[in-house]
Amino acid sequence: MKTLYNILKYVIYASLYVIVIKTGMDFYEYKCFPNLYSSYSAPWYTEALLYSAASLAVIIVCVILRVFIRNKMDKK
Repeated sequence: MKTLYNILKYVIYASLYVIVIKTGMDFYEYKCFPNLYSSYSAPWYTEALLYSAASLAVIIVCVILRVFIRNKMDKK
């Protein structure tokens, strides 16, 4: 139970890193190649928002699981 609790902590950290790195990479790519994104119908940051939303969903699920596991560990 404790190992699953710790693994969920690392999944949360990894998801936060994905948000930061992906947003930074998209911003850097947009600054280097602005003409590439001028032909797109969606804004340049749409992909970064989608990755952030998916990562936040994973974070929310993991936090809920950690709270549930923590409560079970405290009862024992």
